Amino acid sequence: MIARARVHGGALWLLAATTIANVLAYGYQVVMARLLRPEDYAILIALFGILILESISSQVIQSATAKLTAQYKARDDEAALHLFVRRWSVRIVVAVAAIASAIAVLSGPISAGLSLPILTVVLLGVSLFFAALLTFALGLLQGLARFGWMGSVLIVQAAARLAMGVALVAVFGGGVFGAFTGATAAVGVALLVAIVPLVPLLRAARGAAARVELGSAETRFFALAAIVLLAYAALTNVDAVLARSVLAPVEAGAYAGAVTLGKIVLFAPIAVGFLLLERTSRAHARGEPTERALFLSLAFVLATSGIVALAYVVAPAFFVGIVVGDQYPTTAAVVPLYGAAALANALLNLWISYFVGRGEMRVGVLLAVAVVVEIALLLLTATDAVSVARIVLLVALATQAAAIATFALERLRVGGQSPPPLLTPR
Repeated sequence: MIARARVHGGALWLLAATTIANVLAYGYQVVMARLLRPEDYAILIALFGILILESISSQVIQSATAKLTAQYKARDDEAALHLFVRRWSVRIVVAVAAIASAIAVLSGPISAGLSLPILTVVLLGVSLFFAALLTFALGLLQGLARFGWMGSVLIVQAAARLAMGVALVAVFGGGVFGAFTGATAAVGVALLVAIVPLVPLLRAARGAAARVELGSAETRFFALAAIVLLAYAALTNVDAVLARSVLAPVEAGAYAGAVTLGKIVLFAPIAVGFLLLERTSRAHARGEPTERALFLSLAFVLATSGIVALAYVVAPAFFVGIVVGDQYPTTAAVVPLYGAAALANALLNLWISYFVGRGEMRVGVLLAVAVVVEIALLLLTATDAVSVARIVLLVALATQAAAIATFALERLRVGGQSPPPLLTPR
């Protein structure tokens, strides 16, 4: 038992560290819900909806990096790994710097279109740059199974966000801008910590010779992963971003409170997805079965996040009072629906980790269709916070069914066998 715990110590620490980080991150949300007025808190939630879109979009980088790193590691192909790190670190820095600069230049029109303060839009560009570099570093740690360091980085980010955000709002009176400044700075702090264990790999990559040519295959995989993960990002956050546009201020505030509670269900099991992607990628590269890790992950999330979602159905007013306070009285009617939708999306995250780990990327088409449907329903039929939650739940359940059907069809197509890895050295 002790030996087994040592072997899986990093994974166990990642689960514990993610829980700690989630508690700290949630503490930030709870504190801000009380420090800010409901209408200002709705602005912060909209900003975080965009930031989460950015961060999950950046998980294109993390997930693809983890998949390729785990695959190269499983094959003991150091040359390919070093060349991959050198090539993509440069590409990511250049591409994301250009995007962040464009956001800063267009901050005026963006702020007007989304009804957000212009300075916070500039910060969105800065946070995107830091987040992309951080997720590349986390992807390397994930693919190398350096889960101890990965968990520690997540704790550092959450703790720094809480400390700096509260200080800027409560002590210096920074309001929404201060809260979001703290969140942006925390990403930069976490990036510095993530680089520490990667210094030897980065040094080796700097001198890597171009002996292995997988550039086109890697680029194709990144592009396919982008479709999948960007669609998931939009699917789970577009409602929070559009709420202030389609709802009255009071209704938007009520919905923001429900989103805050729903994030517990959605993000609590995020470490399980990290572990599943690495385990699936490694087993797939070796031609081993991959389903057992998926089924265990689904069962774990149902047994943890499922309990929280059920609690929201049984006693919504009680949990609203605990988490966001009495200034959101109508949120209790929204929470049961939103909690169920968050559970379905948490399970969907596991399906995505599994599909990306195996290189089965057709699920991205289904997710893209779901995003289009959700946006159309929100813009055309949403009337109040409850109706928005109903739309999100309906789309989440339909997408969950589509993921299960995709899994079943893939298993029938390959006859239960693991197909060849997506990337094969030429």
